[in-house]
Amino acid sequence: MRLTHRCSLDTGSKFQVGSTRVNSILLLCALILAQGWAQSSDPYAQGRKAFDAHQFAAATSFFAKAESAHPGQSDALLYVGKSLANVGRFPAAEQALRRYSLKHPDSSDALYMLGFVLNREDRPRASLETYTRAARLSVPQSDDLKIVALDYVLLNDYSDAIRWMERALQFNPRNEQAWYDLGRCYYSQSTFPEARQAFLHALALKPDDTKAETNLALTLEMLNQPAAADEAYKHAIVLANADKHSDQWPYLDYGAFLLNQGRAAEAIPLLQKAIVLALDCAACHGKLGHALQETGDFKGAVKELERAVALSPRDPKLHYALGHAYRSAGLMKQSRHELALSAKFYAMKDATSSR
Repeated sequence: MRLTHRCSLDTGSKFQVGSTRVNSILLLCALILAQGWAQSSDPYAQGRKAFDAHQFAAATSFFAKAESAHPGQSDALLYVGKSLANVGRFPAAEQALRRYSLKHPDSSDALYMLGFVLNREDRPRASLETYTRAARLSVPQSDDLKIVALDYVLLNDYSDAIRWMERALQFNPRNEQAWYDLGRCYYSQSTFPEARQAFLHALALKPDDTKAETNLALTLEMLNQPAAADEAYKHAIVLANADKHSDQWPYLDYGAFLLNQGRAAEAIPLLQKAIVLALDCAACHGKLGHALQETGDFKGAVKELERAVALSPRDPKLHYALGHAYRSAGLMKQSRHELALSAKFYAMKDATSSR
C-alpha cells in the first residue's frame, strides 16, 4: 500500500511505478540472501566461526578446505596450525605453520605459534630460536615470554627460566598461569618462600585453581608448616571435587602428606580416588600399598605394590616397599627377591648419577 499511496493520480502509471519498485526491492533482497548463503558456505568464514567457538576440530577441516580452494590467498593455513595446536596435534600443527611461514616469512604470528608448538614437542632449543626470530618482527606478549621461560625449564636452566617468567609478569602482572609457573620454578629450586608468594598471587587471580592450591600446600609442607599445609590440602580437595577435569595429583599429594603425618587410615580413600582418576599411576598404587600396610591390610598392600612395580619395574623404592610388604605378609622368599632387586636398581642408579 505504501508504494501506491505516494504515486500520482494516473492509476496506470501508479501501478507501473509500484511494480518496478517491488521488483527492485525483491531483487535486492535476493542479492542480500544470496550473499548470506555464500558467506555461510564459505569454508574460511565457517572456520573462523568454529575457531571462535573453540570447535577446533571442525575449524581445522574448514580452514584446510579454504586453503585448498585458494592456496596462499589467506591466512587459512595459519589457522590450520593454530587449530591443530589447540587439539594437541603438534607435529601436524608444526607442518602447517612451517608451510605458512615459507610463504609469509614476515608473519610474527606464525613464528610465535610455531615456537609454542616446538615447546610442546619438547624441543626447547628450536623453540627459543623461533621466538628470537619472531621477536625481531614484533614485540612479544606476556604469554610468549612465559613459553620462553618454559623452554629454559626444559633445558634445566632455572635461573633463566625465573628471569623470563618474571619478565612475562612485568608485561602482564595479571597472568595467572605465569604466576603458577613461576611458583613451580621456585619450588623446583627449593626456594620455598618465593614459591609460596607466587602461588598466592596465582590464587588471588584465580581462587579456584586446584593446581595452584595443591602446590601451595606442597610448599607449606616443605616450609614445615603442617597445620597450614593441611588446610591448603583440604581446600585443594574441595576444589578438585568440584572440577570435572581434575587429575590425580591433589588426592595423591594429600594422601602422601597424611602418610607422612602418621594418618594412614585417612590417606586410604584419597589414594583410592587418585587411582580411579589414573589407573596406571605407579606412585598412586605405591602410596596406597604403603597406607594399607600401615593399617594392617597386608594382602591389600601386596596387591597394590605388585601393581605399582608392574607399572614402574625399575623403581628401587617400589621394589623395597614390596619386599617389606611381602615380609609383613609372611612371604619371605618373595621378600628377599624384591629387596635384592631394590639393591640392584639403587646400585645402577648410583652408577649412572656418578658418571
